[in-house]
Amino acid sequence: MTPTDILRLDAVTKHYSPQLPPAVDGVSLTLGQGEILGLLGPSGCGKTTLLRLIAGFEQPDGGGIYLSGQAVVGATWLPPERRDVGIVFQDYALFPHLTVEKNVAFGLQRRGAKAIGQKAGRGGA
Repeated sequence: MTPTDILRLDAVTKHYSPQLPPAVDGVSLTLGQGEILGLLGPSGCGKTTLLRLIAGFEQPDGGGIYLSGQAVVGATWLPPERRDVGIVFQDYALFPHLTVEKNVAFGLQRRGAKAIGQKAGRGGA
């Protein structure tokens, strides 16, 4: 983790039932300051569970979650209201009359992000 990393997941796992495969299975990632992360996948693949784990609405069965270098799970559990993480579900988060670019830009404008066009997808890879 570098000083500019705002989120790090280390082998995060979540089971809802021992008879079923894990909802989240060993996910590791790092998100740097100013980066945007999108989770894509079919229904039931663990996207919402992963977001709920990051926000603190669920506790992982294994692995580590770090926000700005601070461990927020395990012995150092940080409750959701102290994480400064927002979660809005897709049904209520998207404006159907706007393009994908304008939907992404809307949230960035609210946070005062610079180079909104580039972050929303017009800047290339």
